[in-house]
Amino acid sequence: MELPIYIVCCVLVFIFGSVIGSFLNVVILRTPLKQSIITEPSHCFSCGSRLKWYDMFPIFSWLILRGKCRFCKAKISPRYMINEAVCAVSYLLAFLRYGFSLEFAAAVILFAVLIVLSGIDIDHYEIPYWCSITVAVLGIAAFFLFKEIVWWERLVALGVVGVLFVILVLIGGMGGGDLQLMLGASLLLGFDVFPALFIGIVLGAIYGSVKKIRDRKSEKQVAEKIKALVTDWYQDQLDKDVGYVSEGHEDIVVGSISDGEPDIEWEFLDENVWKGLPDKAALSKALRESITDEREGGFKIFIKEDLITKVKYSRRMVFGPFLAVGISAAWLYGSIITEWYVSLFSAV
Repeated sequence: MELPIYIVCCVLVFIFGSVIGSFLNVVILRTPLKQSIITEPSHCFSCGSRLKWYDMFPIFSWLILRGKCRFCKAKISPRYMINEAVCAVSYLLAFLRYGFSLEFAAAVILFAVLIVLSGIDIDHYEIPYWCSITVAVLGIAAFFLFKEIVWWERLVALGVVGVLFVILVLIGGMGGGDLQLMLGASLLLGFDVFPALFIGIVLGAIYGSVKKIRDRKSEKQVAEKIKALVTDWYQDQLDKDVGYVSEGHEDIVVGSISDGEPDIEWEFLDENVWKGLPDKAALSKALRESITDEREGGFKIFIKEDLITKVKYSRRMVFGPFLAVGISAAWLYGSIITEWYVSLFSAV
């Protein structure tokens, strides 16, 4: 391909990616709310005004409008522009790596799905099943589309990643959606899933460490607030002489905050160490009425006999976006990364 034509193709691919990214913004916003992504026209979520065609140029409209609605001047999150730019750049990288090929076509679908699941995971702390299924379907289709694929390599990767992530899910390190995503990625990437996994975990660990340091004070304040509420509730249980931990025993009451709604996971209660059953409704109600500023998190209430000894609270974090970055990098450069890594040992 001659250089001028190649440059034109690069520009067109970039524009195509930005347009797809604009559509993905709609998917990210509306699908969790069960809203149509086709029939309902684009509008401002603050004032409801229908957007004009010149308000919807990917990337540039946000810059021209300075991140504000043309009608009500409400702020528009820069994330819309970022998603459009990320999609455009990722499509351009796929074209530079593969040209117009089946690999590029697969990247168009794969990167779109990864952007959507990242956005929804950030907003709702969950990875939609259909995103993981789409990645798995791409992996199964790859068996038939790419002759160089070694089938047993995919199955070995699937088994190793499955065992590893089941352990991580059981110890609370990751969620079930992360497991499903990486199982699908194993079918698609084969051994290249290991660089993807490494990149995702390293990026997630860095972000998690920074987030933990940043949130330490706030988490402590929430824990103290929960402890005060639970202490009052538990004292009421003791006064009524029912629904408390028996002498010589202890228990841990587990709770979570989901979409801003705190609640107790009573199914984990060890009823054998309790004298009577606690007033579950009263504690749940007290938490919901008082803990209103937290979005997502988990807490543990440690009880020993007639005392609430301590409460631990931790905000949740998302791993989907970091795994998505790893999968994208592996699709583009996984074989190069793997060969480089293997060469380090062969050179010794």
